[in-house]
Formats: sequence, C-alpha cells, structure tokens
Amino acid sequence: MINLIQTEFSKLKRQKTIFTIMGVLLLFWVGMTFWNYHVPQKSFEDFYMKYGSYIAMLLPFLLGLLFIKIYHAEYQNDTLKELLQIPISMSQLFYAKILFLFLTAVIIMLLNCLLIIISAVICKVTDISAYQTLMLIRFFLTIALSMPFAMFPVFLITALTSGNTIFSSTVCFIYSLAGTIGVSHLAGTHPISSMLNILFGSQLSLITSDGEKLMYIADIVLFVFITVFCVEVFYRIKRGDKYK
Repeated sequence: MINLIQTEFSKLKRQKTIFTIMGVLLLFWVGMTFWNYHVPQKSFEDFYMKYGSYIAMLLPFLLGLLFIKIYHAEYQNDTLKELLQIPISMSQLFYAKILFLFLTAVIIMLLNCLLIIISAVICKVTDISAYQTLMLIRFFLTIALSMPFAMFPVFLITALTSGNTIFSSTVCFIYSLAGTIGVSHLAGTHPISSMLNILFGSQLSLITSDGEKLMYIADIVLFVFITVFCVEVFYRIKRGDKYK
C-alpha cells in the first residue's frame, strides 16, 4: 500500500495537475489577501478561521477532481493491466488512491498555513504568536483529515463509471457546489454540508446541538459505508474482467 501511494506521488510530479492545484491555491490566496487587506481584522484567530472556512469550501472541488484524474489515468495510460499483475486487487488500488488523497489534503492545508501567516503579516494582523500558529496548524490539519470523508460519494461514482471522466467531473462539480451552497439547508443529508456545519457551525452563525452534530456525523459515516460496500461488490462482480 505504501509503495502504491509513493507511486501516485511520483506520477503527480510528472503531470501538470500539481501546477494547476498550486495555481488555484495561489489565486485563492491573492484574492483572500486583497479582500482582507481592506477589512479591519479583529484577531489572528478570526483571520485564519475566516480563511479556513473558505478554503474548506474550495477543498472538495480540488480533491474530487484530483481523485478523478489519478483514477482515470490508469485507464487512459493503459497501466491497469500492469498494476493488476503485481498482484494487487482493484479495491486495494482504489483505497491507495484515497489514502494518497488524504496525504495530499494535508500537504495542501499545511501550505495554506504558511500562506495565511504571510497574508496576516501583509494585512497587519498584530497578535500572531507561536500558540496561535500551533492552533492554526491543528485546525487546518483537522480540515485536511475530515473533508475527504465528505467526498466518498464522488469516489464511488468515479469507480462505477470507470473511464468516463466527463461524467465524473460533472458529478463532482454539482455535488461540491450543492454541498457548499446548501450548507444551512442540506446538513444531515449532504456530507459536505454536514462536515462544514461540524467544522464551522459558529462561523456560519448556526446553533448546532449535540444531537444535530451526531446526525451530521452519522450522515457522513453512512455514505462512507455505502461507498465501501458498493465498491467491494462492484469489484467482485468485475473480478476476472480485463477492466477495459
């Protein structure tokens, strides 16, 4: 499994995808910095919480499209047959790509920690301290390790549609957009909305009870189990197929 994840990083370095992600993050950072520069800042905590709420809405788009790219690359480059001869199962390959996505999310959010500190200095936020920096890193790592769980329905659609990149990308866009726009109305039914309410309930000015939080967690866990079950069944049905 570790070797598979290392292979994914090696592949990513040879593709333009990494430059696209970096470009999107830098454009997002420039826009947020420009916006916050003209807004009085209360504290560094308020500054990074506001930034974090918006990057958490952007993250599902990036993770979903990245997963589609690395999953369909095996079909486009005709490398699937070679991988299956190692031997590894299709389910192992699927889960390796998901684990790779979690690590990528961590790297993206750690990079944003650095960008936020630079942005805070530019915006003249004065109460930056070692403690607040550690809280920033802790909070952004929480986002990185939690948001991928909300994208499991997209992972499932990607696996079921095999080489259909356009359909998977369309589903990813609609799913992510619906989850971010309907954050206050779809919580409890849409995993992204549920996760955003768990992470940013206070920033969204929503009063969330413990019972509602449990419902949001159950919503996310349900979709994770549905994805795992359907993927296992799907690959068992296709066992012996050449995966063309």
